[in-house]
Amino acid sequence: MSETYKVTALKWRPQKFEDVVGQDHITRTLKNAIKESRLAHAYLFTGQRGCGKTTVARVFAKAINCPNAEKNGYEPCNTCESCIAITNGSSMDVSEIDGASNNGVDDVRSMRENVKYPPLNGKYRVVIIDEVHMLSTAAFNALLKTLEEPPRHLIFIFATTDVQKVLPTILSRVQRYDFRRMQIDEIVKHLKLIADADNITYDDDSLLVIAKKADGSMRDGQSVFDQAVAFSGGKLSIDTLRQSLNLIDADFYFSVSDAIINADSEKAFSIAQNVVSKGYDIEEFISGTLEHLRNFMTAIVTKKAELLEVSKVHQERYLKQSADFSEGDLLRLTKIGFRALEQLKNAPSPKMVLELMLVEMTLLEKAIDIRTLLEDIKALKSGVGITTSIPTDQKKKVVTEPIALSKPSVATKSETVEPIASGPQASVGEISQKWHEFKSFAAEKSVPLRLI
Repeated sequence: MSETYKVTALKWRPQKFEDVVGQDHITRTLKNAIKESRLAHAYLFTGQRGCGKTTVARVFAKAINCPNAEKNGYEPCNTCESCIAITNGSSMDVSEIDGASNNGVDDVRSMRENVKYPPLNGKYRVVIIDEVHMLSTAAFNALLKTLEEPPRHLIFIFATTDVQKVLPTILSRVQRYDFRRMQIDEIVKHLKLIADADNITYDDDSLLVIAKKADGSMRDGQSVFDQAVAFSGGKLSIDTLRQSLNLIDADFYFSVSDAIINADSEKAFSIAQNVVSKGYDIEEFISGTLEHLRNFMTAIVTKKAELLEVSKVHQERYLKQSADFSEGDLLRLTKIGFRALEQLKNAPSPKMVLELMLVEMTLLEKAIDIRTLLEDIKALKSGVGITTSIPTDQKKKVVTEPIALSKPSVATKSETVEPIASGPQASVGEISQKWHEFKSFAAEKSVPLRLI
């Protein structure tokens, strides 16, 4: 590795509160706490990976020990001896402990002995414990006394991705700050800043794909960005990105929805074969299909493209093709996809799970909205034609065959409604009369039908 090269996540690591992306609710609170001298003795930073927990902890440690912080708007100056030492990881006043590898009682006892002594250069000693949920129950209990009544010069900062595993006795003694997931537009904006500064050419679609791949983690987005830049030679494009990350093209997912619309079960097997032959991860493909269906649902409900996290070309395509689906159809298709994800965990053949999922989706019959059916009943009552799109042969069967609500084996002539005359000779008066006869018959046989 080159001695001068730094990965993007380290090179662009925030050194001030104002550099932190997407966590304004936390950085503002911490700056105000420093300004008002209302510092707690223990903080808990919780959130998913790569959202800035440890970074904010370091910036906070620098700010409370920086002699120039007040003049800089309670931001660390990053030029004084204390700031430089904390940035380089050589400060004796700031300790970073990995909770995963220092999770025993002896480790906590050793830490307790060390923090008794006052700071050497700054005003506070800061102990940052990363992945604090990995501490054993005995280690947590050994920490309680020091945590409840720490020396005035000591501040604890705990960071965790799994706050549910932290003991309630610890939670009751700390100030909790929940870091939120990075939004896609925030990651894209920051990657544009990095690319412009490093003279890397890019298109918006490629950065959007990287941001979605990051799954709410800025660090993950920067790692994917580095990988894509290394592959493309500093010229990012959507095509080179698909090659470097083996991503599934959006058009591939549209072939799935086309097969569903056309009820083409044969195409389902072809799609499954392509997924396997091209080396795509089956779980990732199913998750992508679910997101694809979610985009259709968004287009149907909102009738807008702003909430679709795809390129502008595909936004128009989603809006146009959403007319071929109903909300009910999409909900049932989504349930099939989630069921396939569960089955995938224990399936001996992942390809078979994928094939069965796609076939079931293509064979799914379209639902008829209950509101439309009720409107058709009202239309029949008033003598107006049926509006529900029922196949012609089924309409004929519904209109002309006798309707028997009792079991066929015990049905009698008196329990059977005479058929309505079909064809052009049936008048509105005849249809209305037959409707009233059916209504009276149904009221005798079924209490719920009396309400119609």
